[in-house]
Amino acid sequence: VTVKSDPSTNRLYLNLGGGSFTRVTSSSIFTDHAHSFSCAWGDYDNDGYLDLFLPNGSQNFLYHNNGDGTFIRITDSTTGSIITDATGGVCAWGDYDNDGFLDLFVASAPPQDYLYHNNGDGSFTRILTGSPINDGGINPVGCAWGDYDNDGFLDLFVARGADAAVESNLLYRNNGNSNGWLKVKLVGTVSNRSAIGAKVRIRATIGGRAFWQMREINTGSGFSAGPLEAHFGQGDATNIDLVRIEWPSGIVQTMTNVPPRRFLTVVERQAFGTITTPSFTDVSRATNGMVNLSATGDTGLLYLLEASTNLVNWTKLGVRSNATGTVGFTDPKATNYASRFYRMSIP
Repeated sequence: VTVKSDPSTNRLYLNLGGGSFTRVTSSSIFTDHAHSFSCAWGDYDNDGYLDLFLPNGSQNFLYHNNGDGTFIRITDSTTGSIITDATGGVCAWGDYDNDGFLDLFVASAPPQDYLYHNNGDGSFTRILTGSPINDGGINPVGCAWGDYDNDGFLDLFVARGADAAVESNLLYRNNGNSNGWLKVKLVGTVSNRSAIGAKVRIRATIGGRAFWQMREINTGSGFSAGPLEAHFGQGDATNIDLVRIEWPSGIVQTMTNVPPRRFLTVVERQAFGTITTPSFTDVSRATNGMVNLSATGDTGLLYLLEASTNLVNWTKLGVRSNATGTVGFTDPKATNYASRFYRMSIP
């Protein structure tokens, strides 16, 4: 999690799992002094790791993710004015021309907004023409890329009205080009239904070069929120070799040889062959009222436990990985009920 601080240093918190975080104090994200109002995560160089952009009132910061838990601030002038402009404002990554590389839009204060095209070699070119550039620059409060007309090309929405100003919002339709695309919508069953935290990776050959792209499903950042879909530009690719979905639950699903220009809806499922029906071996209530359960089943699978008081409405209690042949659960909410029904399944 990144927390912006204006006008001071930003904050970076590492997720330890289980609902706890620790503050990272050694990263340059923390030590650099900035006037940041928003931020955006995106894998701009397609190395599989999320990088970070911070639009500042003095100078923008672009941090490359080294893949080992550390970041380096990009200062090479060949990267382009994306790292020297003082845009401020709110920002969002999106591959607007479907060439396979994430571009960046920044909705800024007057006189204009900023659009940076990703050249695919680590550098960006600032776009100086077009309506999104010349219409904006007035009290932005958020922006987001999203394909509102489902033609495969990302459109742009800019929300305006900061500081109680009365302004019209801006919606831009992407006119598109000949490049291909892929959109993936995830439906969680073991994980949360919106698949927040899932990663979608695809591999295809674009422009004669085979490479991966990655998107992470999230709720948005920096005063902005976009659609819960993964959008990928495919350029001239005629086939997507592999689609890999990494769910928050740990389940991994793959698909091969997917044609471009497709909308995929993927429901979370485990892959398994012949299985042993899981069965409860012990159900006991502790003196404090909590219920402890254990069950046997095949190793290497995830097991979902649900509870009910009427056999009609079921509540998910948790998901456990069966590493030894026996899996255990605890129901702390059982203290509120005289009786409780349980069921276990392999999602």
